[in-house]
Amino acid sequence: MLALTMAALAAQVTLDNRIVRAAPAGEDAAAYVAIRNGGEGDRLVGVSCACADRVEIHRVTRDGGNVSMAAEPALAVPAGGVEIRPGSPLHLMLLNLRAPIAAGQQVPLTLRFERAGAMTAGFTATEDTAAAWQAAPATPAAPATPAAPTVIAELRPLAFLVGSCWRATFPNTSHTDTHCYTAMLGGRYIRDIHIVEGAPAPYSGESIFRWDPQARRIRYDYYASDGGYSGGFADPTPTGIDYPEENYVGGNGQTLTLRNRLVRDGEGYSGTSSARQADGSWREMWTMRFTRVGPASAPR
Repeated sequence: MLALTMAALAAQVTLDNRIVRAAPAGEDAAAYVAIRNGGEGDRLVGVSCACADRVEIHRVTRDGGNVSMAAEPALAVPAGGVEIRPGSPLHLMLLNLRAPIAAGQQVPLTLRFERAGAMTAGFTATEDTAAAWQAAPATPAAPATPAAPTVIAELRPLAFLVGSCWRATFPNTSHTDTHCYTAMLGGRYIRDIHIVEGAPAPYSGESIFRWDPQARRIRYDYYASDGGYSGGFADPTPTGIDYPEENYVGGNGQTLTLRNRLVRDGEGYSGTSSARQADGSWREMWTMRFTRVGPASAPR
């Protein structure tokens, strides 16, 4: 019953006119949104984005010729809603961008409400937020996606994947690869279960990610349904995750040296896999774009 109640509350809160100012890495960027509330009063109690160190609710005040800005812990969202718009005293400030935000890019932000819970939606980057706000139609927000379950701080670079299933199609085929990420043991581990469908032979695998306190890096171990296995490190980058050189040992005992890269792309991500050749060079095998296809069930 509680889950049904929370779902009903979330359905009454929608996010329109979602825009963010384009800015280079290392700088701050202001974001704006019209929060529509078809139910009872609520409060916006937090905002987060993987693109920045943190996001704060800022209010600008003017006293004569003096202008000051201060962070607020929460924002009241009355029945009917509230607009955080360019030129108003309010804005959402993305502090210390981890990567540049380019005009036209979709930037996922997660807004957490006291009653309606958390929802994630894409904010469109623009050079002129005032013009973009005026031009934006008041259309319903894209379907909200659940905020990723809590994981320990060292695994947060992977947190945007957690709680969701992601799917891509192999180039020039109808074969699909679906990855579902869940948090384990209080968020100290992340499990990725994947399955390839449409291929001549069934194939699936499972990875477990953890923080290695000795190497001071995220480590993973992978096990495949054909008896193969590999392991390596997952290193955060400003735009995603790099999986440096790893040796995959197949069920037949043959070894393949691989290198993989994950790059966040709006509300999805692209994955590129390369194999090392006998002469030491690298050959790209494929690049696939993954999109969210639904929630991932918690491990039992």
